[in-house]
Amino acid sequence: MSGPERPSRGVPPEEIRSAEADRGRDVDVLAVHRQAFREPGDPGEGAESGPWWFWAASVAALVFGGFYMGRYMGAFAGEEAVHARAVQELHQAGALSEAEEQASGASVFSSRCAACHQANGRGVPGVFPPLAGSEFVNGDSARLVRLVLHGLTGPVSVEGATFNGAMPAWKDQLRDAEIAAVLTYVRSSFGNASSGVSAGLVSAERAATASRTTPWTVQELGQ
Repeated sequence: MSGPERPSRGVPPEEIRSAEADRGRDVDVLAVHRQAFREPGDPGEGAESGPWWFWAASVAALVFGGFYMGRYMGAFAGEEAVHARAVQELHQAGALSEAEEQASGASVFSSRCAACHQANGRGVPGVFPPLAGSEFVNGDSARLVRLVLHGLTGPVSVEGATFNGAMPAWKDQLRDAEIAAVLTYVRSSFGNASSGVSAGLVSAERAATASRTTPWTVQELGQ
């Protein structure tokens, strides 16, 4: 047997009736949040883009700064280019000792020559001729300079073995001081005991053969 419905404790009857009356009605979400929509947006002060001349000036300053550092500080040059420039200046000033010249020649040899002639100067049998005991290395220094400047093509005999390949020209890759240093190093290393090569000799041979555009042959150089 059911008795009369008892109201919930602590809740006024009128609020209960209002809630029961609202159960069957749809709630207008937009109306509920309309007040929030009327609130102002985020302030835009301080978010404006700068004037065009400011950005143009900034780009121009960056370009000029990069050019200046690359031209006068060597910051964008490779290590070899910076080293070569320093060696050239020291040679011209006569500030390099014999030991320092030998060290710079070893550096050039390691980066330019060792791949073919090997670090021990023995070359690769049947492919690249040895520098140790080579008639070209220990012979006339002016002829050796010309060979390095313009390269060599065709068969060549070294210590009784024949090699038929090609040596590239280094006149555009190496400065006079670098060629002098590396040839001095080669002529006094790997068991060789020949005199050094001066940058002045390289400069003179470069000028005398400036019109040369092709590699030498053994017949042209004389062996």
